[in-house]
Amino acid sequence: MKPFIKQAFVVSGAALNIAGHGCAHGFPAVLFAQINSDDGPLKLTDHDTSWIASVVGAMGIVGNLISPVLMTKFGRQRAHLISTLPALLGWIVFIFGNSVPLFILARLMHGLALGLRTPLAAILVAEYTDPKYRGAFLGTFAISLGMGIFLSHLWGAHLTWKMTAAVCALFPLIAMAIISLSPESPSWLVSKKKYEEAKKAFKWVRGEGPEQQQELEAMINAHKLESTEDRKEFTENHVCNNVFKKIFEAIGDVVKIFKKKEFYKPAIIAISMLIVFEFGGAHMVAAYGNIILQVVLDKDDPKDVAWQFTVIDLLRTVCAFLAIFLLKTFKRRTILFSSGVMTVLSMSAISIFIYLRRAGLFTAPWMLEILPISLMILYTLSFCLGLAPLNWVICGEVFPLAYRSLGSTLSTSFLTPSFVVSMKSAPYLYSSVGVEGAYLVYSATLTVFLSIMYVLLPETKDRTLQDIEDSFKGKKEKVNDPEAQMKLILKEDVVVVN
Repeated sequence: MKPFIKQAFVVSGAALNIAGHGCAHGFPAVLFAQINSDDGPLKLTDHDTSWIASVVGAMGIVGNLISPVLMTKFGRQRAHLISTLPALLGWIVFIFGNSVPLFILARLMHGLALGLRTPLAAILVAEYTDPKYRGAFLGTFAISLGMGIFLSHLWGAHLTWKMTAAVCALFPLIAMAIISLSPESPSWLVSKKKYEEAKKAFKWVRGEGPEQQQELEAMINAHKLESTEDRKEFTENHVCNNVFKKIFEAIGDVVKIFKKKEFYKPAIIAISMLIVFEFGGAHMVAAYGNIILQVVLDKDDPKDVAWQFTVIDLLRTVCAFLAIFLLKTFKRRTILFSSGVMTVLSMSAISIFIYLRRAGLFTAPWMLEILPISLMILYTLSFCLGLAPLNWVICGEVFPLAYRSLGSTLSTSFLTPSFVVSMKSAPYLYSSVGVEGAYLVYSATLTVFLSIMYVLLPETKDRTLQDIEDSFKGKKEKVNDPEAQMKLILKEDVVVVN
């Protein structure tokens, strides 16, 4: 079996889990519509639906905090396997439950699964796949998410909500089978000094060509360089110290890590990327698309924008496929900033158009009908061809091995707050300053964080993770302070046990 096929096999487990999350994201619409249209005794109030829809975020934060512990303690493969269990349990509760408390419990399970896999998914692709395929594999996550949402709505249109939940449960079940047949991450095995096992796993998933051998040796040598001969003594002393001393040491270690540019630069980049992803419209268009289109197209009834909304949804899915080829062909910075600039310009153009139309400067029928939908299509293309798929890519490539769990957790912990802020603030912005004013706010937000990434982000396409790490360190910083790195690794490995 060729290495590419093996890598695709491993990544498919993560992609199925992401598709399962897409199903969970789209399922409430099916649940709410069917229950409230039935003549049964159970009816959902606005209070009920708001809790069922939003409670995912609360457990997402919990999952973000637990995920690095699982990744470091048990390895990437077993952590990935564990992350599928709450997703499966959530669907089982939906299948057999028939009350608001049980619905909330099921959504809590889905939120926990989301929190566990969010920092894990990008790390899996980064550590298992060849640099030349990494961007394409990471880009499949955007496709998986969109397909999951689409399929849950499609099944919900023809099946009962319980049957829809049963079909959606197939995603974590199949993912569990694939994960069970996949090897452990070579990078994790190297971090545990299991060099022989790492070589076998690396050979299985990546092959044994000269480039692959060079990458493996560079990774092992870098880890050996950062290790100290007295690690055993340090571990014993660390475990035997009193609790307060360990707490102060932990704080000191984290402070040391945060001061290192090979950590704080990737962290700033990843956080900026997540904020751009959310405020660029990743979830707002899906949730408030009817409202946005009504304002942009100047329609009074949501039914008047139904076919336009369908076009936008289909266009987002098509863009997710096309983005894979863009990621394979063009450099990351080229795609990111081209997409970012076009997204900002298109959002600003939509806002300016609405202001000018309300001022009475546009009267021609073709300008009132064709121009607004053309601007929405331009905005969708700009965002979905670059910023949307690059969210997974950037967050998966920039963190070095020693800090990958901590860095991924830190950055993805901003995803849920960004999601909550963007989703909760949108209706208030629409009612106070209008969609046109909200789009100007979003444009300004994107401009700020894209500027930060323009300064800090190096080119990562077709580069090994070790090479990317070295670029953050700088030419003069060839040897890291091993004490802080070893303490961080031991903190993840040992302190959790205590």
